[in-house]
Amino acid sequence: MPTTDMLHQPYGSTMGPMIIVTAAAFVVMILEFLLRKGDRRWLAGVSLVGIAAALVAALWNFHHEPAIALNTVVVDAFGSVFSVLILISALFVLLFTLDYTGRTKVASEHTYLILFAVVGALAMATAVDLVTLYVGLELLSVASYVLVALRRHSARSVEGGVKYLLMGSVGSAVLLYGMSFVYGISGTTNLIELGSNGFAMYNNYPAITVLAFLLMLAGMGFKLSLVPFHMWTPDAYDGAPSPISAFLATLSKAAAFGMLLRMLLFAFNAAATQLFWWAGVLAAVTMVVGNLIALPQRNMKRLLAFSSVAQAGYVLVPFALIQTNHFNDWPGLFDSISFYLYAYTFMTIGAFAVVYVVSRARNTIDSDALIGLYQRSPWLAAALTVFVLGLAGMPLTGGFIGKFYIFTDTVHLHRAWLGVLLFLTSVASFYYYLGWVRKIFQREPVGDIEPIRASGTMNVLVGLCVLGTIVLGVVPAVLLHPLLNSGWLY
Repeated sequence: MPTTDMLHQPYGSTMGPMIIVTAAAFVVMILEFLLRKGDRRWLAGVSLVGIAAALVAALWNFHHEPAIALNTVVVDAFGSVFSVLILISALFVLLFTLDYTGRTKVASEHTYLILFAVVGALAMATAVDLVTLYVGLELLSVASYVLVALRRHSARSVEGGVKYLLMGSVGSAVLLYGMSFVYGISGTTNLIELGSNGFAMYNNYPAITVLAFLLMLAGMGFKLSLVPFHMWTPDAYDGAPSPISAFLATLSKAAAFGMLLRMLLFAFNAAATQLFWWAGVLAAVTMVVGNLIALPQRNMKRLLAFSSVAQAGYVLVPFALIQTNHFNDWPGLFDSISFYLYAYTFMTIGAFAVVYVVSRARNTIDSDALIGLYQRSPWLAAALTVFVLGLAGMPLTGGFIGKFYIFTDTVHLHRAWLGVLLFLTSVASFYYYLGWVRKIFQREPVGDIEPIRASGTMNVLVGLCVLGTIVLGVVPAVLLHPLLNSGWLY
């Protein structure tokens, strides 16, 4: 590309949020070296300002015409919807971290590691080149491996980090192997070119195309904790600091789903009807196994880990409904995926926040710590009840609306068996979600009732998550209207 062309690319609109977060990460890294230990508490504030500024830029992009820079990064509906979700998740995780690091000693490097991970996530949401997508994925993954093992004096934390590193590396290798097949038969890594030449690729090399699709789906399956690639999930979530567990369950998954959707849709749209039903098989196995292995869990973080496995299966269902002969229905499927991920983010970060406050106060992570919570803290009891009912898919919560839209999509596009399976596995999940509700409202058998008080920061975080969960359940149009008008297929 001529130098003059490189100077006149729309960098501001396509890469604005990434540039802001990258600058904030370097500022925080430099300040971390310059400031004394006692002054490093301001680093989280700098990070929050950087993320908030990037969020404003990402929201502004909703009104921006689609544009591409260097044939690599775009501003479009996919990028804007997932970038906003990633940045909202990052704001919540940093608020969570603010409270956690005030009470627990962890390496101060975690602040800029989170920011660099967010940069990788934003690249995954906006890139249209397989190489750039992979670089973004690795930036997010490498930062995440370190963040999980942040409590280096904790054996569980180190074990979780090592398992995540090993399984994540296998996933990256499998994904890269699939990408290499795509490049081998098409001669390009650019997704827009692949989208234009998809018919020729599938018609000339059908077997290799199927193999590439399965390898790329499996590689991302490791990142998304899809069954049977989920083995690292409970150990990593249990060993990681609670804010990082929430980070892995929400921000990391939102970025991975955004990348999976863009990558598969552009590269394999010509063979959608023949290939995407494989995603349905993976979604079905994930929904069933994720919920079954969650049933006997008493460790609250491990239960939320297995819950996230099952939830990933629900989000994968619309992928199985992508068919070439129903092109006009694709925007509706994208709406369903995005809506559920937004609702899931509010419910899951809120649940992790309350579990963290309760387990710290009761000095145990066993779910029996929830017994009598309504006597100790009516506010936290009500909030956790809202979150678990939302995750179960009860009405008046964002979780119900999200599942309802996915269910109706399965009926409309003649994959009703997936909708029925989603309904049945959701019913099975009532056993462990409502088990928490029973304990929350169970009276303490003996002894004095000591109140549990959350800090102001945690109350703000939990309050925002409750608000998001209920608003999306009662007034879903707040999010659906922007999604419907986002112009998915420009």
